[in-house]
Amino acid sequence: MDKRVLEWKEAYEMLPRHHHLPIDRFIHHFNEINSIGSTGSGGNSRFPYTKEYREAVEIVKERMKAIGMSVHEDAIGNVYGKVKGIYNHKSLMLGSHIDTVPDGGMFDGLLGVVSALAAVESFIEQNGMPKWSIEVAVFVDEEGSRFNHGLFGSRAMAGEINKETLDEYKDDQGVTIAEAMKADGLQPEQLEYVERDLNQLIGYLELHIEQGIVLDENKEQIGVVEGIAGPARETFTFTGSADHAGNTPMHMRKDALIAASQFIAAIEKLPEQFSETAVATVGKITNFPNGTNVVPGKTEVTVDIRDTDAAVREELIQAIKYTAKRIADTRGLTLEVSNGIRVAPVQMDENMTNMIEEASKELNLAYRKMPSGAGHDAMILGNKVPTGMIFVPSRNGKSHTPEEWTSLSDCLDGILVMERTLGKILSNYNAE
Repeated sequence: MDKRVLEWKEAYEMLPRHHHLPIDRFIHHFNEINSIGSTGSGGNSRFPYTKEYREAVEIVKERMKAIGMSVHEDAIGNVYGKVKGIYNHKSLMLGSHIDTVPDGGMFDGLLGVVSALAAVESFIEQNGMPKWSIEVAVFVDEEGSRFNHGLFGSRAMAGEINKETLDEYKDDQGVTIAEAMKADGLQPEQLEYVERDLNQLIGYLELHIEQGIVLDENKEQIGVVEGIAGPARETFTFTGSADHAGNTPMHMRKDALIAASQFIAAIEKLPEQFSETAVATVGKITNFPNGTNVVPGKTEVTVDIRDTDAAVREELIQAIKYTAKRIADTRGLTLEVSNGIRVAPVQMDENMTNMIEEASKELNLAYRKMPSGAGHDAMILGNKVPTGMIFVPSRNGKSHTPEEWTSLSDCLDGILVMERTLGKILSNYNAE
C-alpha cells in the first residue's frame, strides 16, 4: 500500500456512524489510483491523455462495473457509470475529476470520484434499486495542467467546446488536444456526440476538499457550498522609462516597478471594502528589461479577482482599475489595461443546498455555509442544472501540493452526507 495512504488509514479509529460504509473498498480504490503518477516529493502528477491517466481511468471503470454500473467513455475521455433506477429516463449525476496539477496532492478531484462511488454503492446496498437513475461522472482535464484549458470535460458535456479548440490548445511539447486524444485511442472528430441533453439530469452533486483553511480552523466537518466565485483576470501594464541605474537621479526616474509595487500593495486592502467573500490576488509580475543595473521601464501585473456575486466583483474590478490609473498618473507613467478571462460566478441550487444542510444536521456533523473561491466542474453544471456541492476540510488549508491532507474520518463523513443527500434528492424529485 502507498505509504501515504497507509498513514491515512492507520490514523483512523472506527466510528459507529461509518459502520455501514464500504470503507475497505473505498480505501483500496483510493490507494490504487494514488499509486499511479506518484512523485518523489510525495505528490501526484496525472495529466490527461497520458499513460498514467489512462491507467487510472481503467481502474475507475472496473470499480464502476463492480458496483453494478453500466460504463460509457465518450469520444474525448469523459467516463460515466450508471445505476438504472425504477424511472430510467432521468438521472442524478455525481462527479468530479482524477487529473492533477503538477506534483499535486492525493485528494483534489480524486476524492470526489471515489467518494461518489462509495456513496452510491452504500446507498444501493441499503435501499436497493433507486427511484431514479444515478450516474457518476469522471470529467477529463478539469485542472488544465497540460493544455492550460481547465474544466474541459464538463464544458464539452455542456456543449461549450468547439472543434477548433481541440487544435488550438497545445502542451509544452506542441501536442494539440486532438493529437493527444488520438494517441489515447479516443475520437476527437466525434466531439459533437459528447454534448449531453442536460434535460435528462435531475441535478449534479459534487464532493471536494475545501482547498482552504476555514473548516479546519473551526473544527467543522462539512462545508455547504452556497456559490462558486468566478475568476476575472486583468493585466495592468505600467510604462515609464528604462534608464541607467547609476546615472539617473532618483527624483527624475519613471520607475514602472515602483508604481506596480504601490499598486500591488493597494490591492490587498480593496476586496474587504466590497464583500466578505471578495478576493484579489497578484500572482504574476513581468518586469522589463529586468536588468540589475537598469531602472525598470515597463512592468506587467496580472490580477486575479473573484467573488460569488458578479455585480460586486465588477465593482471591485473598477476600483482596482481606478487605483492603477491614479498611481500611474501620479508618477507620470502610462497605463494599459487588458482584459483576460471572465468566468461568471455561480450560485448553488437552494433546494440542494438545503438538503445538504439537513443531511449534515441529521448526522450531527458540524457544518457551515460557505463560498468556494476555487473553480470546479460544479460551476459549469451549475449554470445548466440544479447543483449542490459538499466540502470536507483541508488540513492547514493546503491544496495543489503534496502537503494536501484530509483525514479519513472527514472523508467518510463527506460520503455520509453525500449518501444521505442523494437519497433526499431522489425521493423528493417529481418529473414534470
